[in-house]
Amino acid sequence: MRRFFISSQAITQDRARLSGAEFHHLRHVLRLDRGTRVSLYDERGTTYHGEILHIAPTYAEVGLTQHLPPETRAFHLTLAQGLLKGRKMNLVIEKATELGVHTIAPFVSAFTVARIPDGKRAERTARWQHLARAAAKQSGGLPPEIRPPQSFLALLDSIPQHSGKIIFSERERALHLREFAQYSTQLDSLHILVGPEGGFAPEEIEQAQAAGFVSVSLGASVLRAETASITAVALCQFLWRAIQFPPLP
Repeated sequence: MRRFFISSQAITQDRARLSGAEFHHLRHVLRLDRGTRVSLYDERGTTYHGEILHIAPTYAEVGLTQHLPPETRAFHLTLAQGLLKGRKMNLVIEKATELGVHTIAPFVSAFTVARIPDGKRAERTARWQHLARAAAKQSGGLPPEIRPPQSFLALLDSIPQHSGKIIFSERERALHLREFAQYSTQLDSLHILVGPEGGFAPEEIEQAQAAGFVSVSLGASVLRAETASITAVALCQFLWRAIQFPPLP
């Protein structure tokens, strides 16, 4: 079934009204009509299955036949990402969503090249949320929470004390991610810091470590910022989410 995002406020008992961009995609791009089975999901992660009952000029009415409660994520992964230029940031948003991150927290640090004026931050965040929803529809998962960009120090202050904390640094040579995982197997949540194109300044590494972050390496190769982010998310999901599944016989 085709999957669409809908606000929970547009759902009343066994009916849902799909409008706006999602209706445009349903009607004018996919050209779906009455009788078509569709899947809807809202901002709380609830999934609804149903059938298109009526097509109006600006909305579609869907009769709901089943709803599934939000997926319980036993492991919450937050990607704190240094702002990247243009398409690089979009790529990270899309791929991190496909890989199942819970939260994406952009930040501005010493070597950040991409800068967003204060008046444009809400608009840019909305754009990222749109990209995440599109990626979630494609992958069948849930879109992450995407926070507005903030300063590096504000980001450090916002992270809960009980969470696991990793800062990825190309200067780190002593501790690899695999080794860190061996000694930190039982994590309910993990925050990972990945820098912008220029990486982290030495004092930022020190500030992160003072806030409880462990400096970790992704390997000997120096990766592009967007490659490092996608690789880090994929490895963390594999290393910690795999613990939740029983071994194969």
